[in-house]
Amino acid sequence: MAKTETQVAIRVTYEFKERLEKQARKERRPVSNMIRKVMEEYLAAQEEEAQENEKG
Repeated sequence: MAKTETQVAIRVTYEFKERLEKQARKERRPVSNMIRKVMEEYLAAQEEEAQENEKG
């Protein structure tokens, strides 16, 4: 069976990691899930903006 996911590693400061973990606890979700959600929203907004710019 083919793998459908891959990993991406990033480096962040200890303070930033603590902030991520704090927010993830508030949302009752894993940090990785929260980061994926935020990045998906960002990419969707960027793609929408690019489409609008192509239209004129």
